Amino acid sequence: MDPEATKRSIEVCDTLKNEFKHGRLYIHAFQEDFMLQNQLDKLEAVSGGAALALTRLEGDLLHYKEHFNKLAISFTEQTSKEKFLRAIDEDIPINITLDKSKAANLRRKLEEREQTVSQIQTEIGEVAEVACRDYDGLHKTITELRSMLQEMDYMEKNYAELKKADDNFTGMTPEYTQQVLAKQTQELHNLHQRSDELTAEIEELKWQESRLKESNQRLTVQRNQAELQAKETILMSALRRPELESAYKECLEATELYQDAVGLESAQYLEESNVLVLKYRVLPGSSTLHSVDPSKALSTRTTQAGKNGRKAVFPQLSMKLHPRSGRLMSATVENAGCDVKDVIQTAKTRNDISFLVVETLDRVMKAHP
Repeated sequence: MDPEATKRSIEVCDTLKNEFKHGRLYIHAFQEDFMLQNQLDKLEAVSGGAALALTRLEGDLLHYKEHFNKLAISFTEQTSKEKFLRAIDEDIPINITLDKSKAANLRRKLEEREQTVSQIQTEIGEVAEVACRDYDGLHKTITELRSMLQEMDYMEKNYAELKKADDNFTGMTPEYTQQVLAKQTQELHNLHQRSDELTAEIEELKWQESRLKESNQRLTVQRNQAELQAKETILMSALRRPELESAYKECLEATELYQDAVGLESAQYLEESNVLVLKYRVLPGSSTLHSVDPSKALSTRTTQAGKNGRKAVFPQLSMKLHPRSGRLMSATVENAGCDVKDVIQTAKTRNDISFLVVETLDRVMKAHP
């Protein structure tokens, strides 16, 4: 069997299946239109019945108004008659004599009329209650009619939209439908192809980003190393004299005794004033603490680290050295938090820079446990 013929047969079958599906959709749409038309007819019938009920209620209201007018006229006439009879009964002229039987008849008539008036008042109250109930029912019916009219408008709009969509589908021929499907299929294929291209570009950009991050990290490390080397070079160039280099080495050896408890933040030599400035970072509650006695014998005491979250202390030592011999001439300590004047005096007398550094740091750590 020819493969091309088989392929065309399969395509024809698929086309027929799609047309059958569209036919089913058209049938469902027509069924929905028919159901909407039935609902619209029902709503029109209900609205007609409501209009008739509204007309009947208006006629009842007119009837009640006429009845109220008649009752009011009758009540007015009855009140006028009662006033006249009471006037006659109370103020009888001297020259007129009434028979007892006539007086009794008049009293009986007055009592009957009083009963009639009370009955009329009762009827007026009952009729008013009925009218109020009818008015409430009429108001409720009008509200329901308004909501039903709104629903009818909404359903008419939906019906118009469905009719328009149905007209569009009805006018489509199988050839035009196939063209639309082919166009949409091609657009979908183009979208998938573009999506694959964008995904590949994203992956390429992610790879480049990772490479740039790695390169940036290496450059950052190299920059930090270069900065440290530059600082060290500048400092060593300032300490190129043997006496200053010896003093700086003594300070470093004294600092290394404290391990992670103390760090040398910066070192600077002011050549104009022959002053060596050392700025330290001391961690309160550190795990090691060294104390030095006057004979430079180091003894170690261990304390447990307290995680109290306290900030580091930054004491600063400024030592004035002799320009030729490097002898310690004077010293000042800032941000120590304790008195170290005796330490400075002892170190100056002994010309012991290591003692000055160690004992000062020891007291700073004791002052900030």
